[in-house]
Amino acid sequence: MWSQQTAVATQILFLLLVFGLVVTAVGGGDEIDSSIRIVSDTTLNKLDTQSHHAISRLQTVASKPVGSSNLCLRVCFLNGPSNTEPRVDIHLVSLERGTRFKLLSNVNTAGCTAYATDKGLYQGAYLVEALDPQNPKRSLFNTTQDIAASNATSFTIWFNVETDVILLSWERPKSVIPLNRAFVRILSLLKRPSPARILNRNTNCHRCLASFLSNATYMELTEYFPIQTNFPEELSVAACTPSYNSSCSGAGNKTYFFGERGMYTLVVTPNATEDHPPGIHIVRDQRGDADHGPDVRPVYIALSIIIGLFIVWYAPQNCCRRVATFFCSSSLRMRKDEDAPLLLNSQKYEQANFTSSEPTTTRLTAHAIGNPKHSTSRLQSLDSFRGMALTIMIFVNYGGGGYNFFDHSVWNGLTVADLVFPWFVWIMGTSMAITFNSLFKKNTPLGVIMYKIIRRTLLLFSVGVLFINVIYDLNFVRIPGVLQRFAISYLVVALLIVFVPKNITLLHGVDTVLPLIRQFKATVRRPSSDLKLQGPSVLRFLPDVAPYLFEWLFIIAIIALHTCFTFLLPVSGCPTGYIGPGGALAEFGRFSPSHGSCTGGTFCCEGGAAGHIDRWVLSWKRIYSAPTSQQTYHTGSYDPEGILGSLTSIVICYLGLQAGKVIVHHKSPRARSVRWIFWGIICCAIATGLCAGSKNDGVIPLNKNLWSLSFVLLMAGFGFISLTIFYWLIDIWRVWDGAPFRYVGLNSIFIYG
Repeated sequence: MWSQQTAVATQILFLLLVFGLVVTAVGGGDEIDSSIRIVSDTTLNKLDTQSHHAISRLQTVASKPVGSSNLCLRVCFLNGPSNTEPRVDIHLVSLERGTRFKLLSNVNTAGCTAYATDKGLYQGAYLVEALDPQNPKRSLFNTTQDIAASNATSFTIWFNVETDVILLSWERPKSVIPLNRAFVRILSLLKRPSPARILNRNTNCHRCLASFLSNATYMELTEYFPIQTNFPEELSVAACTPSYNSSCSGAGNKTYFFGERGMYTLVVTPNATEDHPPGIHIVRDQRGDADHGPDVRPVYIALSIIIGLFIVWYAPQNCCRRVATFFCSSSLRMRKDEDAPLLLNSQKYEQANFTSSEPTTTRLTAHAIGNPKHSTSRLQSLDSFRGMALTIMIFVNYGGGGYNFFDHSVWNGLTVADLVFPWFVWIMGTSMAITFNSLFKKNTPLGVIMYKIIRRTLLLFSVGVLFINVIYDLNFVRIPGVLQRFAISYLVVALLIVFVPKNITLLHGVDTVLPLIRQFKATVRRPSSDLKLQGPSVLRFLPDVAPYLFEWLFIIAIIALHTCFTFLLPVSGCPTGYIGPGGALAEFGRFSPSHGSCTGGTFCCEGGAAGHIDRWVLSWKRIYSAPTSQQTYHTGSYDPEGILGSLTSIVICYLGLQAGKVIVHHKSPRARSVRWIFWGIICCAIATGLCAGSKNDGVIPLNKNLWSLSFVLLMAGFGFISLTIFYWLIDIWRVWDGAPFRYVGLNSIFIYG
């Protein structure tokens, strides 16, 4: 027994940690190698100007002490000809040692060369010459420069072919570049009396006002400053400074996806005619972890390791017993009991608890496929599904490796992190069907049932407020939360199960059962699995739906109430029916206050009616102060687990209850699977229609912050399909016993806390 527990604990710890550790370790942390990499040719986009100046004057700056030879140099020709001619060779002559060498050969004067080095390139004074490769005796230019710069190893010579103006710069590697960040600097070629103003907008910020990035003076390089790399950035040049109360649109827009931990120069160039806006060209100074966006290699490596471990661990056990005996100890082998049921109810039944006159064996087989003596087993696929969702949640809560797809959506959209919470609510509803069916089979008194419901609700809500929500100041205690949302959903659906009347006119062959809402005393209620239908033939195929028509009417009423509040409630300062993130940048600055900040209780239409109701009922001090939309949209307080979203969480919990009704009503794996797949397709189809299959379009976009109707329907559809897959892998085919997720699912509240 001890060896089995030790092995189980090892499985859980190892597979829970391996993904996060591999992603973090392979990702490289925050430190980067300060050595110089010789990168591929980086070229400017060919410019429209047709200047044919062939003479170039060059300067160089270096950084290493005397004796070092790993200095790198490149040349960038600005405003050069659009064709490939003329070409030049770059020669350097050391004035201290008298040595001469050719650093660059036959380079194009319309773009940037690759970084180049030479064993003779040391710190010191050099004569730099650009020679015509067709006539080496003809010197196109020569200039003397002193190479002396500290802590730099790579350098760029910027030469404006049109004006013969040169600029010297060096690319000093940053010792620390955070995840999801790159560094950029700006070089302007615009001859203006005032500096050019560069604007940027994150493309994930839908209908946003552009933000001021930096000023750029003619032929002067700015310092490097960070820019995010999770999503592409839209860059533009403006003649004014954008503000929250005045429009300032940019021209010459260019969208670019910066690579994580890379270093770039933005070159602002004039156009050939005054009628056209200036252009922005990107020059990569140093390659980061990826060419564009974050480095996803750690994710692929971690997934490969997990899949490999799964194959090594389970393939021998399921393919060959001799191989299993050789590789695995007997305590860890999967149980090969031929009498074990393929699927059993997750509750324990005892013969003494059944008061029905039906034989005990018949009652048990209504809930078990296989030998009734194993009726104490749990539904392992459901526990494993719950454990997988919790494992993902833990990984997300600890940063998710810094990847945007392991973080919650800024507003609209769907990421991996958005799956787990609604799945938990859906799985809770599935478990409730099995649990309450067991209580009714045992003839549990109403008082005991209500005590269990109230105790569980209060426990979840109090743990969420007092322990999960971090309390720094009693004046700013957050009331909503994850466990609080669980508590509300559980309470409403539980009361729905107990008190809403069932359509007994469709039942045949059972005693008359008055709904518990009509008599507050213990009653003998037959389990729902024993209910038989009469009436229209179509209802005979829906024993898990037809008796519960009143429950469905209640759920439809909740959906209608949520829709009316969302789209019809007048909200001061917001358009009626607004479901956007609000904030100072949203809708091109429409909701920005006069002082420009949405903090300190200022309502900037965050979430529309949902945010308004939370502030009206709870006040802004009692809701979440740092929503995912805050950094992107400059919003104030908004709670993604607010009051209005609780209505749709009840809906997804009830859809999970429907999956549980399929379990208690149907014995055949095929019957269960067909119904789960049917419900999954229906939910996904409705959700796709509501969001129009897009991120920001459609009548009701997918939105986890609002728990929009399309979002909960899609998550419920995914839940039905995922449970079907787990069910066949674990309970039917038995190619997997659910470990280690199954053990996590059995202790979900303890592990989450």
